Amino acid sequence: MQPSSRPALSRRGLSRVEVIVIVIVVSAVVCVGVCAGAAGLMLPALGKARASARQIKCATQVRNTIQAMTIFAQGNKDSYPLPSIIDINNQTIANGGRGKDTTNNILSILVYNSSISPELLYTPSESNSSIRACSEYQNSSPKAAAVPANALWDPALRCDFTTGTGHTSYANAMPSGDTASDDPKERGRLNMWGNTFNAMEAVFGNRGPTVTGTGPSAMIDGKSKTLAIHGGRTTWEGNIGYNDNHVNFETTIAPPGLVYRTAGGARPDIIFIDEADDTTGLNLILGIWTTAGTKPSEFKGIHD
Repeated sequence: MQPSSRPALSRRGLSRVEVIVIVIVVSAVVCVGVCAGAAGLMLPALGKARASARQIKCATQVRNTIQAMTIFAQGNKDSYPLPSIIDINNQTIANGGRGKDTTNNILSILVYNSSISPELLYTPSESNSSIRACSEYQNSSPKAAAVPANALWDPALRCDFTTGTGHTSYANAMPSGDTASDDPKERGRLNMWGNTFNAMEAVFGNRGPTVTGTGPSAMIDGKSKTLAIHGGRTTWEGNIGYNDNHVNFETTIAPPGLVYRTAGGARPDIIFIDEADDTTGLNLILGIWTTAGTKPSEFKGIHD
């Protein structure tokens, strides 16, 4: 019989090289799947770690600024910076009076004295693009001063980010009260504007959101950018420094233990509003003050 001209089918198995290639391909596919799953698990954890690191750095900046205020007070009759008292000859700001006691001037004094840097006033968690660190601060003969050669700070450091770029993320206690009086009642909140070493007096920290109402009926503006600094989209969280130099990471606008007195007793003190029913007028209130004066009504604060 004549042999068939059709070639015989190969019955050989896979070669060693082919097996190795298949193993490599399968391993790669499995690895991609595992890595993708791991990445999905790790990303949220990394995000939380970064947020925690920013929060800790922010707390350090708050603490360093309060320490700078404390050191300043040691050489100034236990008072924190008060521009209207320091610039009595109007060499820095002409004819400002108590109107000089705004947040930008208060903080600029500390920068001018090299107690803090402009970068320390900008939180790494900042959520408002209109706020940034002041990169052009002038520590000598600032052009923005009334008499540059005799200036005591650079007025070009801005706090009002609603009309342009602002240079601070932080709020300070309202320094309202009569500077010419020795009567504690007339001195008002100036009694807390200095080295009192009171652990219940909030003096400096992350700015707060717009708040309406008081007590249990208080409402936070859910659109406020301040909610995204350290908290979520419905709650405010932030670093608040106190007059004994400790810093707390608060998770509420009315930190535990802080109260003010009314005819009906003690009520939780919301640290970002001036409660109208406060019989003493000494409730705690922090703000970025763009206008100032002697009376609390002369102070105007901004939030977002």
